[in-house]
Amino acid sequence: MANPETKTVSLPGRVAVFTGPKEGVGKSSICLNLALVWAGTQNRNVLIVSMDPLGRNDLSFQLRLNSPTLAQLSSLVAPNPSGLGKLLRGRIPMSQWGVGVLPLGDKRKDITTLQPQVVAKVLGALSETYDIFIDVDPYFPMQIFSLDFADLVYWVCLPQRSHCEATYNIFSELKALHFPLERFEVVINQANLPGSLAPQEIDKFFQTLQKKVLAYMPWEELIPECANTQKVLVAENMQNEWAKTLKVLLARLGSAIPAAKSWESNLETSEFQQGSELLWKSALGADSPEASAKKKPEPARLPAEDLPPFWDELKGKMHKLVVTAMETERIRISDETGQNEENRARVSAIIESLLQREPDIKLSRQQRELFTTELIDEILGLGPLQSLLRDPGVNEIMVNAYDRIYIERQGKLVLLPARFRDDDQVVQVIKRIVAPVGRRIDESVPLVDARLKDGSRVNAIIAPLAVSGPTLTIRRFSAKPFTYKQLIGFGACTPDIIDFIKNCVILRKNILISGGTGTGKTTFLNMLSNFIPEDERIITVEDTAELNLMQEHWVRLESRPPNIEGKGEISIRDLIKNCLRMRPDRIVVGECRGGEALDMLQAMNTGHEGSLATLHANSPNDAISRLSAMCLMAGTELPMSVLVDMISSAVHVIVQLTRFADGKRRVTYVTEVTGKEGLKITMRDIYRYHQVAVNEKGQSVGYFSACDYVPTFHEEFHLKGLNVPKSIFESEESKAKRQGLPSPEKQALSLGMGNPGPAPAAKPK
Repeated sequence: MANPETKTVSLPGRVAVFTGPKEGVGKSSICLNLALVWAGTQNRNVLIVSMDPLGRNDLSFQLRLNSPTLAQLSSLVAPNPSGLGKLLRGRIPMSQWGVGVLPLGDKRKDITTLQPQVVAKVLGALSETYDIFIDVDPYFPMQIFSLDFADLVYWVCLPQRSHCEATYNIFSELKALHFPLERFEVVINQANLPGSLAPQEIDKFFQTLQKKVLAYMPWEELIPECANTQKVLVAENMQNEWAKTLKVLLARLGSAIPAAKSWESNLETSEFQQGSELLWKSALGADSPEASAKKKPEPARLPAEDLPPFWDELKGKMHKLVVTAMETERIRISDETGQNEENRARVSAIIESLLQREPDIKLSRQQRELFTTELIDEILGLGPLQSLLRDPGVNEIMVNAYDRIYIERQGKLVLLPARFRDDDQVVQVIKRIVAPVGRRIDESVPLVDARLKDGSRVNAIIAPLAVSGPTLTIRRFSAKPFTYKQLIGFGACTPDIIDFIKNCVILRKNILISGGTGTGKTTFLNMLSNFIPEDERIITVEDTAELNLMQEHWVRLESRPPNIEGKGEISIRDLIKNCLRMRPDRIVVGECRGGEALDMLQAMNTGHEGSLATLHANSPNDAISRLSAMCLMAGTELPMSVLVDMISSAVHVIVQLTRFADGKRRVTYVTEVTGKEGLKITMRDIYRYHQVAVNEKGQSVGYFSACDYVPTFHEEFHLKGLNVPKSIFESEESKAKRQGLPSPEKQALSLGMGNPGPAPAAKPK
């Protein structure tokens, strides 16, 4: 054996993992003996890391080393993020054969203080100097952690049916976690014991996993004796059959090319967080947030520079092979949730099997997981949009071109690294979206509105209208509408505003919700609809069904575009006229865009009070102007005086919503339509939002305030038995003066700029 002091390291360190389905299979003996042979033949120092959560340290005893533990070395990590390898090198004693040992801890209590991040940093630093042999017990969390960094895995089993069946189950789980099984080598230890399964039976068993057994190692009676007498078998006798078989493992390790590893970046992958960190804590007895682990996180999209150059080519090749395999196995694409999940699992298994047949394709587990997810989404779903639709934090998806995908998250637009393959893939995704709802898109019908199964609104436009390529916009809606408490929590309004509007709904006042694009009009309308009494019949009329009311007595109507021959159109106007014959208590129009506004006003004026509708406008005044313009679009030549009469008597309250530059959506006006003066409709603000500044974080700063105006219909609340005190209409300025406090503007600035200061004292009487 070579002197350990003369060893040099010129290549990146290999990482070999020794584990198995159960304890007592002899993996530690194989690890130790192979380490000595490898160190001697390759002139490299080897460090055996004993990943035993119970703190057992048999290998240090056998090598006669007083080894420190990883728990003891962990204190060196934080103050020495760089140069950690040199610092650790001199602290780990090496045996005369050039092999050292690093256990996790002396006892279980020491190990519970460790974090996976610390272990990874230490191992990453040590891999700069040593080849790392990880001896890991069959605790699945520990295995997941160790396998993530392995260049080669020796899976050691005994020739027993229970070991083979356990291996089959574990390998199935590892495939589901996107581990490349081609890096796993099966070693059958103690293969010649009486009663063992014959090699032919074992070979058949592993053929179902597309694996071959690397080596059958015989029983060696000297191994227990060596362990008790602090000897190592290969150092005492290299000529026995067991040691000779070890050469097969040695040759396989020599052929394993050490891959460049990003020890710390692996900790950031969603699969590691779910499969290692949380489960590690669980295995070590710490609290495990099981609820967080129930839902599998989405794999993070890697930057283009981190993807191999053959990525798209491989995906195209695999796409054809998977589709062929799906036809063979009769897998049919389905929108049913349960069937879809089953299909995804089956297609994932097909992809993993196909990747296993590509030995020249080298993908990390993170890349492998992302590749599988993207390909499944492309075949069964909406390509790169599928993961976005699974993310509840995405409010809007905008495809400007095949390689320009934007999302809106928390009110901010973000350009994603995700991309479609080409324009044709975008068009195919659009067709997949619109087909289930009876819509079509092609050169003759180059734009379409539709909705997804979850209620999300879709607008698509293609050539020749879309010059820069097919464009797709998806407006997401929450599966469960926001409650008024959530809107108050978001800072969209105040309890007083909600109480007032709630009582207006109960009082059957006609309410218009006005706002620009993306201000939350539909969300607010959904919330308001919850205040409609359960015993009333509600009919909603929409161009594209988006509303999600909670009431049981609810009828949904949706317009229909003309067919390719220009026939069969059912407009919003037609639906509003029809719903008047359906005995509605409330009519809710999702959005007024044209002449249907006149029919809505007529319905409001003919006994269907308490109706709700939305429209696009930037202020209450603009809302009235736009409503007038839309009525004129109906083609009926009404005198302006008649139109003003209709609007002033039909519309009672306008709620204005605004989206600010920081992405916040707020109620900026609650305005009463008080009547008319000549041809002018008069209005009074009841509540307003006053913006006073923008803080250092770019957040808008302001305050809500009533306007010292009591609505003209206030007495109707009392006649209806509703408690609406006049005090809720007192402005913040009046309250501040009455209580001797600073002005609401100063209070808002103090809080919004992060400097609340001491509470001001009231003036003495």
